[in-house]
Amino acid sequence: MLNGHYVNSINEKGRLSIPSKFRDILKDFGAKHLIVTKNIVDRCLLAFPPDAWEKMEKLAEGLSMVKKEEIVFKRHLVGSAEECIVDAQGRILIPSNLRDYAGLKKKCLLVGIVDRIEIWDQDTYNKSMEEALEDSEKLREGLAKLGL
Repeated sequence: MLNGHYVNSINEKGRLSIPSKFRDILKDFGAKHLIVTKNIVDRCLLAFPPDAWEKMEKLAEGLSMVKKEEIVFKRHLVGSAEECIVDAQGRILIPSNLRDYAGLKKKCLLVGIVDRIEIWDQDTYNKSMEEALEDSEKLREGLAKLGL
């Protein structure tokens, strides 16, 4: 299971080091690459191990070809996906179009979310979380509906 927050720098060529804890988990599953794509609801990237990405592809296969939300989902998530090899130093090379989308400049926050990793510009993440926590009552109601 992928969990935790880690801050790493992305270099000018777009190489980002994957935290050793995440690399160890990926290695346990025999994964030598990640599928990196745009997040449809936030300005960050999603990095999936191959097994988790296969589940997303199967989900996308079952979606409609005419329902707007489902088309947008497939175009945005599947259409922007790139296979990123984990090199010998434990880094991935994130293509420039994905870096631009997420605004990745220098400090990146990698957040383990069970079956995937979110890759954020650190300042964008902090601002997003502040906004999400502003209306604590609405947040409580939403979490209560989830049974938490």
